[in-house]
Amino acid sequence: MILRFLPLTICLVASTARAQAKPRTADLPRAFRSLAGVALNRDSARSIRLKLGAAPASHVGSGHDSYVTWCYRAQPGDSLITLELMSDNSDMGTRGHALNVIRRRSRPPGRAPTCSDLPAGRPLSTPGGLRLGLSRTDVERLLGVPTRRAGDSLHYEFISKEFMDRSSAAYKHWNTPTYRKECFAGGEPYSDVGADVTVVFRDDRAIEIRLERYDQATC
Repeated sequence: MILRFLPLTICLVASTARAQAKPRTADLPRAFRSLAGVALNRDSARSIRLKLGAAPASHVGSGHDSYVTWCYRAQPGDSLITLELMSDNSDMGTRGHALNVIRRRSRPPGRAPTCSDLPAGRPLSTPGGLRLGLSRTDVERLLGVPTRRAGDSLHYEFISKEFMDRSSAAYKHWNTPTYRKECFAGGEPYSDVGADVTVVFRDDRAIEIRLERYDQATC
């Protein structure tokens, strides 16, 4: 009797394995790096303020998971749908607080955060079409097979390298014979880039989207 059901068990395990994927050895597509007119790693505290207006800054987390965050309401006076922008505030963060996380949520848990109103007309989906309200099927159509599935979410991981701009101060710092040999296998200096997309669902509709990208890790 046990042997009779063994092929079915193997088939189910194989099917589950196929449903998961390894982190992609590619960068997060540009079509999924921006929302409301601000983009991961391109914008920072100053440009966010210029584009979206001032918002109260708060600090969340601690240690290596410490962030400075700014919150905006999608509609004036409505804290049920928020746009939260975060910058890595750990020792790996940048001096100008580059944007590392974009999170859009419907009905965030707990006490309503202190947020400013988002300027009218700002796009509330990514250029690639990722937005609240999509189904799991919709999200997988846009992003493909997820790296991981949980009961209420899909998670995508991206790992890549980004070669430094030869005119940048970082390139001049790292472009030495010693660093090239020790850090870059004798090649051009680069940064290790890690990115994640997490989509949380309720009743098969996206209620939270979190986009993350970090490009400051070197050697």
